Amino acid sequence: MTGTVMSAAPDSEFHRLIRFEELDAGDIDRTIDATQDERRALARRFNLPAIDRLRAVMRIRRVSGGPLLRVEGRLTADVKQRCVVTLAALPAHIEEDFVETFGPPGYRPTEESVDTDRPEVFDDNGIDLGELAAQILFVSLDPYPRAPGADAALRPYRPADDADRSRPFAALGEMLGKQRK
Repeated sequence: MTGTVMSAAPDSEFHRLIRFEELDAGDIDRTIDATQDERRALARRFNLPAIDRLRAVMRIRRVSGGPLLRVEGRLTADVKQRCVVTLAALPAHIEEDFVETFGPPGYRPTEESVDTDRPEVFDDNGIDLGELAAQILFVSLDPYPRAPGADAALRPYRPADDADRSRPFAALGEMLGKQRK
């Protein structure tokens, strides 16, 4: 996510804006929960059968009194994903700790800066904590979920023995050999 603009646009599915002036009094602790409608919209966005629960517990603070903001937290979610083999809906529980640093547009870390990574860019309105949570959820999803028994569904498409596995084009060679005769 590094280098992208974390927009505070209210048209996101899960919008929870924190404004910079709220940090003038010090660190802020926030817990955000997605509503049923927000979870449905995020499930559509991420092509998931369902998101049953989505919560992020966060602490937002300024870094050394400068222009950078750090958001540390823990995301928990219960989702349903599709098995990549059978397409069955699979329940998944996600717990993910995260730390993100935000800076103003054009910010570049100095050589003596502790953080050498380029921070996320915030806009003038603040940081959309809901969009941050949505992005953390997305990158935490299993990219290749498999249902129990998915291997059995693939068995008819696998080579019959180890010799065939070491020769991935053996079946193609046999087919071409039969056509030439």
